[in-house]
Amino acid sequence: MNRHELVDSATVTVSALALRGNTFFSRSLTSPHTGDAVSDTSVTLDSVKISGKRAVVAETPVGRFRSAYLAWQWHGDDDPTLIYHHGSGEDPFDFGQFNSNSFKRLFAAAAWDVPANVIAIRAPFHDRSSLDYARSMGDLANFVGMCATSTVLVDVLARRLRDRGHPAVVDSGLSLGGWITNLHRASFGTADGYVPLFADASLGEMFVSSVYRKMTGPRARENPDRLRAVLDFDRMFLENRAADCTPLLARYDRIIKFETQRHCYDGLPLAVIEKGHVTGSLATDRLRECVREGLAGATPPRS
Repeated sequence: MNRHELVDSATVTVSALALRGNTFFSRSLTSPHTGDAVSDTSVTLDSVKISGKRAVVAETPVGRFRSAYLAWQWHGDDDPTLIYHHGSGEDPFDFGQFNSNSFKRLFAAAAWDVPANVIAIRAPFHDRSSLDYARSMGDLANFVGMCATSTVLVDVLARRLRDRGHPAVVDSGLSLGGWITNLHRASFGTADGYVPLFADASLGEMFVSSVYRKMTGPRARENPDRLRAVLDFDRMFLENRAADCTPLLARYDRIIKFETQRHCYDGLPLAVIEKGHVTGSLATDRLRECVREGLAGATPPRS
């Protein structure tokens, strides 16, 4: 095991201890399939607010969920738009001095100099403490409702931006955000480009066979087929044959296991970084480069 794998394993082990038993799906495994939840979720959004933060409410088959988005950078309707979704446990709206999240590292920095509109999505349950978020994830239905809410919000934003005449809309995200990116592509495909970072489409597999199973409740670990049946959407993803996805995986990732998760990217230009999940997530310049390339590839040249 190299240092990248060791960091992943140690990070998950410490996080699991900090949860104090509030592990994923420890209370209930009752939930519809993720794809079905997305199909039955609605988000009302008459127009896209092009400055500041806006709260959003989603009606899902497992209840009502509150989300939000932030128009962080706005150049105009003639420029492409990036919709970015954060990782698990991150609050992308927290720009405090002592806070670190992937959105802040990637886009709230001078190194991000791309003339593109940037919108940040905040998933349900991410406006609270890490422990409160973990407690909410005790029910599988809450996790599925969270994913469905974010996915449909991305889709509604993409459609509204198309109505405004935007030249391109690109969907990207890291870890949990990468899963949302892929779930949007599998369910709707309404973006012009997709840049999933450290994610695939076998979401249930991550909870049952990677080091992340330490974060999963005992009952859920004893029912791996149940998690696969509810969370995996690789068949849906593979049905989309469009050449619109430029994924990035980490070779030594112990959470999104490279050899297990790479299969759904066959035929797509998969990029690989020689790091793990944690060390790769901190390789900000490389992640930013991937997003830049995804935007450039999806944006038609100006006449």
